[in-house]
Amino acid sequence: MAFFRYFFFAFVLSASSLAHHLDLYSANITLTDVFNPKDLWNYVTDFCQPDLDTLSSCPPPGASPKARNPAAMLFAQCFEDVFKAYFECSDLGDHSDQNPIKEDFVSMDEWEDTGNCGYLEPLPVLSDACTFDANEFQRSGCCKDGAGSSACSQEALNLLICELQAAEQYVRCTNAESSKTQPANTTACITDNAEKATWLQKDFLVFSGAPSCPKAHKLLTTLAISNVIAFLSALLSNTHLWKTLFSKSKDFSYNEIKINFLSMFISIGVHVSIPFIMGVILEKQGYTINWIQQVFIWTVRPRAAPVIAILGLFHASWMEIAINEMVADLLFSIPAVNFAVFAALFPNKTKNPVKPAIYKLFHAGGIMMLIPGVILTLALFAGFCLRCAPLRAFKYPAQDLWRLISNPIRKARKKPELEKKTVDVTVFKGWFWQFFILGIILYIGSWLVWASFLNMAGDLYCPASLNKIAAVLFLYPVVLNVVRAAVGML
Repeated sequence: MAFFRYFFFAFVLSASSLAHHLDLYSANITLTDVFNPKDLWNYVTDFCQPDLDTLSSCPPPGASPKARNPAAMLFAQCFEDVFKAYFECSDLGDHSDQNPIKEDFVSMDEWEDTGNCGYLEPLPVLSDACTFDANEFQRSGCCKDGAGSSACSQEALNLLICELQAAEQYVRCTNAESSKTQPANTTACITDNAEKATWLQKDFLVFSGAPSCPKAHKLLTTLAISNVIAFLSALLSNTHLWKTLFSKSKDFSYNEIKINFLSMFISIGVHVSIPFIMGVILEKQGYTINWIQQVFIWTVRPRAAPVIAILGLFHASWMEIAINEMVADLLFSIPAVNFAVFAALFPNKTKNPVKPAIYKLFHAGGIMMLIPGVILTLALFAGFCLRCAPLRAFKYPAQDLWRLISNPIRKARKKPELEKKTVDVTVFKGWFWQFFILGIILYIGSWLVWASFLNMAGDLYCPASLNKIAAVLFLYPVVLNVVRAAVGML
């Protein structure tokens, strides 16, 4: 019975929400092809006042800051309905799939507003936050006589994105103000960030619910330090080098280096697991984690693989470590194409003069990241067409893993032990240069994209506690090299 009561309650809420939206179209809103921001906001005031009240309502003591989050989407839904009922050229057309405002019913806990929070009045700041995008309809003249309903699709998309971001910023900034974690001006916190969503990919604007956001230079410094640690860890984990230094003969041959496929796949596995490990740790700390977002952002972050590969160019003993790292790094360039395509080819078009000049570096980095990403994607596709070659590659680490498991048993039974499956590094000498060139392009491109993105995003990229993220970033390359060295000795 509890299930049916819940279902009935949800159905009633959905029906009432739908009726509310339908009433907007049947209400006295005059459809026009001459956009006037003042008229639009008058209608928003008339029809979205309940949503504005919800947005500024004060939650009960002890309530989670997340409790207010749905209010932003509720207001954005109402704003979109009013906008479409008011403006004749509001159809998004081909841009409909880029609209971040949900069409589904949004549920939110109800409470009695105590009024003790003293939140900023939302209407004035929300109307001011997207002034440029609201005025762009008149400046562009996109909705002229006879223009189609989607003639202003790009301008309409920009306005909707900006207003949703403004509403979300309203919740975040007022939460921060009430918790005394952000002494800065709340109005500036909203207006300075809302328009950024029109030139940054919203899917990668992270907000974990952290009380304060780390600055871009701290994030970049942390990432640079993690790269240095990865490099030093690879430098010191070279068992071949230590054997040579402490041996009587200092001669060294390429033929002495063997590539261990199990070690290579361990490298891939560890790199793949890191975003999930960080996500689990942060989620247990109470932060909001978007898992798809977490993985994609991890693929964009610069990794030290091509820098480690430089060691292999100086001395063959580092080539195995470098190849392991580069293979994992280049495989990550495939999902990173999603971010790179946006940065390189399909930015949200806006003429807003506030858009910083550093966006050109964002473009350049995206184009550079596309080069290895597209090449690797096509190579994998061709490999699958050739009798699923990428999948067949798994047999080599599987055979080596079976060797580790079965050899103790075979030894106890006095049977011959299985030999380690390795390949001379000379087989990879040609591939090494190709991997290195692609890796360097990816490395430079990812730094350009990541640095410019963080500087443009500011508080719109707000991950969880930097200390917790840094601990994982600093520790994992050391653990990875220890594990690889241990596997190599087995």
